[in-house]
Amino acid sequence: MRDHACAGNNGTLTKASLRVGPSFTRFSAQDIPDACLEHVIEMARLAPSEWDVQPCRWIVVRSETAKKQLEAATHIKVPLSSAPAILICLADTLAWKSAPQHLQEMVANQRITEAEARDALRSLREYYSASPEVARRTALASSFVALHQMLLAAAECSLSAYWVTEFDELKIKTHFHIPDHFLVAALLPLGYREETLPPPVPKLPLRALVYQEKFGETLNAKP
Repeated sequence: MRDHACAGNNGTLTKASLRVGPSFTRFSAQDIPDACLEHVIEMARLAPSEWDVQPCRWIVVRSETAKKQLEAATHIKVPLSSAPAILICLADTLAWKSAPQHLQEMVANQRITEAEARDALRSLREYYSASPEVARRTALASSFVALHQMLLAAAECSLSAYWVTEFDELKIKTHFHIPDHFLVAALLPLGYREETLPPPVPKLPLRALVYQEKFGETLNAKP
């Protein structure tokens, strides 16, 4: 769980706003201003994606009944329904099929030639149609890039947010009429924190996470 709680006094993010908490946030009853919600989703819309096909979609859930449906669909105990809004983050596994439009826009803007566009489109279709799992991974990767942007945007609005990925996807897709070719990437509850911000959980040192040249080789190790 990642919890983004606040912004600095000058509007910039602080280290305190990018921390992992020991428990999932219970939100206050204070509603989220529409401008803040729009900002969070706008930042996700601007997130990069392969060929700029924008495979991410979002369902904004505000009704109490629907929020309780989402809470009941999770495999872990999470106070989702206390959030003023929950975003269902979706990933379109067939978004790559819209690549021709983007390639033609690149040709029109003289970023690539017609021949390069044809070659790229042929390779793209062969690559994704031969492996649905690749399309799935790519769509999910793009959705989590967008999700990270949303967490940062939430922090800018002094909102708390975290993501949940342990849920019954079929239940959610059935209840919210989500097409088969979309994946439910995550649930993102948004709101103002009810509890006091907990102390940050200690993180592993950088040298424990990064290797030099080969896996297991300590960063900047001397021969």
